[in-house]
Amino acid sequence: MYFYKAAKQFAAAFTLVSAVLVMQVATTTSAQAEKAPTVILIVDMAGLFTTSEVGQDVSRQVQELAAALQQEDLTTRQALAAEAESIAQQRANFTPDELQAKAADLQLRQQTHVQKIAVRQQGIQLGHAQANNQIAEVIKPIFGELLLKHNAGLLIDQANVLAGGLDLNITAEAMALLNQRLSKLTVTPVTPETSGQ
Repeated sequence: MYFYKAAKQFAAAFTLVSAVLVMQVATTTSAQAEKAPTVILIVDMAGLFTTSEVGQDVSRQVQELAAALQQEDLTTRQALAAEAESIAQQRANFTPDELQAKAADLQLRQQTHVQKIAVRQQGIQLGHAQANNQIAEVIKPIFGELLLKHNAGLLIDQANVLAGGLDLNITAEAMALLNQRLSKLTVTPVTPETSGQ
């Protein structure tokens, strides 16, 4: 369930980052525009975020954080379930008021645990989004450099290309530059304290 929700939120954040990174450079004069058509470059945005060295590093950290949180969640749930079973087995030793108090306390701790896990899951997702934003900041100037290098006026995401343009795909060049400039990045889960909420 967590991975499904995380994937949906990542897809939404990724779409936003892709939109921000699409760059267009205006032609210098209308005369130049008449002389030659605009050169359009294509880049695989998803590939830059998922298969670059830094993208793989970020993915690994997010998976490790999620796995550790899931294990912690499972351990706590098992402990609470064992405690509930123990109370049920000893119910004859408690007065009705004591039994009700124990049940209420157990239920409160279960609810608190579920809320804490949800907040921490969201923190991992937000930390992932922040890491992607940092990657995007490194990618933006790379795109500018490649537009100038190829004398191009437009860069679009490969996901939006219906046909053609394979000879104008600059993903490999962008990937090489990204790997040179940023290979590792620490993913820090965002908590309400660190996010300023």
